[in-house]
Amino acid sequence: MIRFSNAKLTFNPLAFILCSYLVCINAVAQTLSEQQNVQHQFTPMQVHVPVGDKYDWLQLNSNELLKGEIKHLYGNKLEFDSDKLNTLVVDWEDVIVLQSRGAVSIGFTDLSTRTGRLLIQDGQGYLDGVAFNVNDIMTIIAGEQHEANYWSSTVSFGANLRSGNNEQIDYSAKARMNRRTTESRFRTDYLGNYSKSGGEKTTNNHRVNGFFDWFLSNQFFLRPVFIEYYTDPFMNIASRITLGSGVGYSIIDTAKTEWSITGGPAYSMTNYKEVELGEDDSERSATLFVDTTFTTELTGSIDFNADYRMQLGNQNSGGYNHHAVAGIVVELTDMFDLDLSLVWDRTSNPRAETDGQTPEKNDYQLIIGFGVDI
Repeated sequence: MIRFSNAKLTFNPLAFILCSYLVCINAVAQTLSEQQNVQHQFTPMQVHVPVGDKYDWLQLNSNELLKGEIKHLYGNKLEFDSDKLNTLVVDWEDVIVLQSRGAVSIGFTDLSTRTGRLLIQDGQGYLDGVAFNVNDIMTIIAGEQHEANYWSSTVSFGANLRSGNNEQIDYSAKARMNRRTTESRFRTDYLGNYSKSGGEKTTNNHRVNGFFDWFLSNQFFLRPVFIEYYTDPFMNIASRITLGSGVGYSIIDTAKTEWSITGGPAYSMTNYKEVELGEDDSERSATLFVDTTFTTELTGSIDFNADYRMQLGNQNSGGYNHHAVAGIVVELTDMFDLDLSLVWDRTSNPRAETDGQTPEKNDYQLIIGFGVDI
């Protein structure tokens, strides 16, 4: 039961007006504060780069906004030279806004090339104001189409020097040079090892190869020419030259992983250092080759790569010849890398030397070196 007392309630107009005024003042203050916060709150999507700005602009799906310079897009990797963070390599799938201050050259999946000022925003691309599908982009190169923009290279070198009771010198070197456009790809590789112990050579092998690919689509390509030179006197090979051609297919081509395979006919010319009495010191043979290249990003600074090539010739030329290189590359700085590689070479039917001794079928090498990206 609720009971009311007989006490009188008094109404004070002045107090009422004062309380109402304070409530209104508080409400107005909160409204102004919210409006002020809204005015100061913005997302990078609301940032409009001024026309004629001296920077390229990049926005990631994490809403990070960067100014700097577009270097290139290749293999779904965008290289961007940030004004404050130096050179960054960004997965293309993480880019939501990209604006160039000047002309860039874009290669499309239909193998055409166009040049102009680029804007990518809201899932749509514009080149000099003309819209196009962002998913059709295959490569981006900063500036007009100049030859220097198509080239890249890496060099790795390792050495081991010993003195005292035993004098020993070990050298190893790796180098790779690439030229890539929308329509084609050229690559040449060098791998060499040299060792000397007690004044005598113990290792001395060198391999140089190169190929040219012409893309028919984003996956299929022709390899009109492939050439390799190899020498290893300790495997009784004074020189071996292989010339061939083939077709290839990109099995995986994502932002983090690339895997392609190539195969075709070839012709091999082998000269031996020594042979048994009555044997021919050279051999010519038609061969078949299969080549595969695999690269994947393990972490942001560690990559794994593997190359394998198999050649099938006649027994006198060695039969099956295998060459494989698997390695891990650790990025130390933007320019310098730590390179750890395991090399395997196998000749299924090595040629015996003059004294009748036959070289081992398998040859293994571990290479540790420091690399420079050029």
